[in-house]
Amino acid sequence: MIAYDPFDATAAADPYPLYEALRDDEPVFYAAETGTYVLSRYDDVSWALNDTDTLSSDAMRGVLLGHPTGSGTETLPRADAIGNLVSVDPPDHSVLRRIVNRGFTPKRMAEWHDRIDETVRELLAPFANASTFDVVAAVASPLPVRMITELVGARPEDADNFRTWADAMTSIMSGSARLTGPGPEAMMAMLMLADDLGKRIDERQENPRDDLLTTLVRAQGDDVLGREEAVGFAALLLFAGTETSTNLIGNATAALVDRPELLERLQADPSHLGAVIEETLRWESPVQYVFRRARRGFTLHGVDVPVDSVITLVLGAANRDPRRWGDDAAEFDSHRDTSGHVAFGFGPHFCLGAALARSETTSALTHLLPMLTGAKLADGGVDWVDSMQFRGRRRLELAR
Repeated sequence: MIAYDPFDATAAADPYPLYEALRDDEPVFYAAETGTYVLSRYDDVSWALNDTDTLSSDAMRGVLLGHPTGSGTETLPRADAIGNLVSVDPPDHSVLRRIVNRGFTPKRMAEWHDRIDETVRELLAPFANASTFDVVAAVASPLPVRMITELVGARPEDADNFRTWADAMTSIMSGSARLTGPGPEAMMAMLMLADDLGKRIDERQENPRDDLLTTLVRAQGDDVLGREEAVGFAALLLFAGTETSTNLIGNATAALVDRPELLERLQADPSHLGAVIEETLRWESPVQYVFRRARRGFTLHGVDVPVDSVITLVLGAANRDPRRWGDDAAEFDSHRDTSGHVAFGFGPHFCLGAALARSETTSALTHLLPMLTGAKLADGGVDWVDSMQFRGRRRLELAR
């Protein structure tokens, strides 16, 4: 008897045996507590991510925030999404994506490389000779917040506020608001974030800068975000852009510390770092699942899924499915062909910030490599993120 619920974090430290049981025994599993059908095999998850005619992403808003969604084939209107790109379907999603893509072109991301590298060096400098240090507190957590803070044109000293607001959003997006709504502290944090971003956007309308907010609200033909949409998108970026990168940096570092031979080879040949990051994304996906809503009923593996059902797509299970990755899918192999992994999604909703997350992780690991020589996990040095949706370390303390 399988006992799985997307919001039950009791198995968060090691969900993979549960994922194996889902894939093998009930590839379409009904989680009664949350009222969602769970897909865990690679082929099913990748199909569901790509088929926007059958499945709507407005469930991301409905399940996590308890907000209304579309019904049947009718999906959430762009105006109701308020910039929440992950909850909008084509064709509205295509329009929004085209607008925000202007802030994430390869040229713009390349321009940020030196700034990311400089920030990593600054963050790690105090720990150069430390006998113990927490990788998450030192670099994995502050780095993405600092970058998002600067992307929206805020001052570096504003990063602490943005970290507080990002943590509040993470607690809400873990599903805590789906039944009761956000608590008073989280609601206050969200209001403060919206107020801060709104003021910055108003200022950009009067005095444009070379930053992301200006790019979003600068009219190019009819392609422009409204004020509320720009606030909503910037808030989403703060949440998604910090949580994913923080977990990825921590997960990759832990994988290297656990594999001294791989670490030594990587220190001798850093050109292999990209492959290590991609295998980390597959093997220990920072985001473990997303939601969809059935726009029409369908049958899969003999199970009838009714219209308007909520579907949980378990990315972390799909990325370890032996049917796609072979019998050694549960093993970390940095020489594996990882093309096609779904850690950043697949299809129209492929993660907009994937290039930024990869760049931040590459820089962080490059500077961490010499610091990891002889490093071992300190006694009791790991605290996991208390969530089934996010896979990462809240603390990763190393001893040297």
